This record gives sequence, structure tokens and C-alpha cells, in this order.
Amino acid sequence: MSERRIFLLVAWALLLGVFVWTILPVLSPLVLFLVLVYLLTPFFGTDMYRRAVVTLGVLTFLWLLHVAGSFLAPFVLALVLAYVADPLVDRLQRGGVKRAYGAGIVLVVAILLVALSVVLLVPMVVDQATRFGRDLPEMIADLQAWYRAQIARLDASDLPLLRDIRFERALEVDTGDVQTYLADRFRELRLGWEEALGLGRGLQMLLTILGYAILTPVLTYYILRDFPSLQEWAARLVPEDQRERTLGFLSRYDELLGEYLRGQLLVATFVGLATGLGFWIVGFPNAVLLGVIAGVFNIVPYLGLIVSLVPALLIAILSPPLWLSLLKVAGVFFTVQSLDSYLLSPRIIGSRVGLHPVWVMLAILAFGSFFGFVGLLIAIPLAVLIKLLIGRTVARYQSSVYYQHADEVVDEEVV
Repeated sequence: MSERRIFLLVAWALLLGVFVWTILPVLSPLVLFLVLVYLLTPFFGTDMYRRAVVTLGVLTFLWLLHVAGSFLAPFVLALVLAYVADPLVDRLQRGGVKRAYGAGIVLVVAILLVALSVVLLVPMVVDQATRFGRDLPEMIADLQAWYRAQIARLDASDLPLLRDIRFERALEVDTGDVQTYLADRFRELRLGWEEALGLGRGLQMLLTILGYAILTPVLTYYILRDFPSLQEWAARLVPEDQRERTLGFLSRYDELLGEYLRGQLLVATFVGLATGLGFWIVGFPNAVLLGVIAGVFNIVPYLGLIVSLVPALLIAILSPPLWLSLLKVAGVFFTVQSLDSYLLSPRIIGSRVGLHPVWVMLAILAFGSFFGFVGLLIAIPLAVLIKLLIGRTVARYQSSVYYQHADEVVDEEVV
């Protein structure tokens, strides 16, 4: 009887292997997740079941983002926009406005502001960016001429250590090569666009744009309107014995995430406007372009300063007198960053969020490389979540018996 049982088990395993091999093309992680959840139903309600389902669910969600990121992007973008705008709708609702009307008012105002910004800023940004690309070879030539003069001074110095350094290697960049490179990139971009239209992919691109322009606002409105109901529904999904602790953690997460997202958007908007306005007041070229670069990239703290400083210095070299142009660049950036660091950011964001700029940049690069545009949208929320989970894990470790009585454990092991 025992031998027969072993034979049946082996035969069953072989048949199961053949069956799995046959249906392998349809075994996506989503299907496997549903199958595993069904097979684990005998353990429903146990801690093992909860841990297994949560782990498998997170992995399946990441797989969906990786595979269907372009399809889910409008939905994720709508969720992020609704989350950011929810406090405004709540304030209107407390003032006596129905939530459906409040969501519509906030959405219409946001669409009008975006449309106004596009109409006013995009033509100027495109014009200044084109002019900057056309003048870039001349900027590099002026930089090389200035650098060559400095090398000549160093060669004429009496310090042997400076004479031995090969500073001339920095002059190996050919302005003609830069101009050729830029021309090739623009040509490839134009050919790619024509090829896309010629192969009928223009319709797909048009549908994608319409998806963002139409689907995202509609989804944002409905999520904003039903945001409290969605929160209550999500809270009811948490088991009662875990609800208080879980909702406390999520409340803290919501507080930090909302404070960072809304605060950083306000700070980035201020930095962009102040940088562009400052350069326009002092009469510096390409003021709008530099303001847009500083504002967009300042969503990651201090990145806007670094990214916009490079073209500003190149433009300063092309705008004589050099000392006055450099003084304008230093004055504008010093004023804007001082107002941001000492006045605006402490009042809007505060010190409670504690997200280091390097941590934010790493999260954006990592999730953006893995999940594309959707990764960029969820990078900050996941960075805040990981920070809270790490802090919670460290707190548990420090309150554990091993940490508090580490000396006693070491003494026992030695004995």
C-alpha cells in the first residue's frame, strides 16, 4: 500500500508538471497570485496567511506597474493629483459647498491655471531653449578662450607643480562636434516623429495624449468627489484587531506625505517664479527658461539649483562683461536659495518630514528606471513609506530584549 501511494504521488507530480508546462504561456504573476490565495484559504485568518497574501500582493502590484505602467499612468496620476488637492476640497466642504461642486471648482481652477501656463510659458521656453542650443557652441568657444588664457598664466608662473599639470586636456572639446551632435539629435527627433506618423503610430500617440488630457481630469474629479468614501472603504478592509495600529500608522504616513508633496510643490513653484523673475529684473538672457528649469527640478530639493546653474553660467560667459553676468547669476541664486532655505521651506515643509534630498533623488532614479513614468509618480510616496517602515523597524529593535539587554546576552554567550 505504501509503494502504491508513492507511485501515485510521483505520477500526480509528473502530470502536474506536464499540466503547468502546457499552460505556461498564460501563467502570469497575477494568475499565480489568485491561485495561491485560493490554495491558502485553509489558513485564512492566521498570521501566516496575512503575511503571505500581503507579500504576494505587493510583488504582484510591482509586476503590474512594470508591465502595464503606461496603461495605468493616467489612473496613478489622477490618484496623486486628487490626493494633493483633497485638502482644498475639504476646506470648501467645511465652508458649506457640496463635495461634488467643490471637486469641480478645484479641478476647473487647476485646468485653467495649467492652460494659462502652457499658453504663456511654452512658446517662450521653446524659443529660449532653441536659442540656447544655437548659441551653445559659441558659449563653449568663449569658455575655451577664457580657459586658454588662464592656462597661459599658469604656464608663466614660477610654481613647478602647476606647470606640470596638463590643463590643456580640458580644451579637447570641439565646438564643431557639439554643434554636429545637437544637429544630429534634432534630426533624429524629427525623423522619429515622421516615422511614427508614417507608420500609423501617430494615432496611438494622439490617443495617449487624449488619455492624459481627458481621462486624467475625469478620474481626478471622481476620486476627489469620493475620497472620504474610498478612505472608509480602505479602512474597513483592515482586520479589526489590526485596525487601530494600522490606521495610526497610515495617519502618520498621510501626514508626512501630504506635508512633503504639497509643501514641495509650493516651494518649487516659488523657486521657479522667483528665479525667472529675478533674472528678468537684472536683464539676464533666457530668464523664463532658467526659471522653468529651476522650478521643475526643484521638486527634488536643491536639484533645481544644480541643474539650472550650469546653463546660467554658460549664458553668463556669453554675456559680457563677464564679471557683471557672474554677479547677476550669484545674486539671483543666492537670494532665491536664501529665501527658500531660511524662510519658505521651514514654514511650509518644516523639519518633521526629514526626507534627505539624496534619499529623494535615489528614490526617483530607482523607481523611474524600473517603472517609467509611473515610477516617477510613486517614487516620493514610496520613499516616505520606506522611511517610516525603517523607523518603525529600528524602534522595535531598540525596544527589544536583545537590544536592551545586549550586554547580558554577550556575557551568557561568553560563559
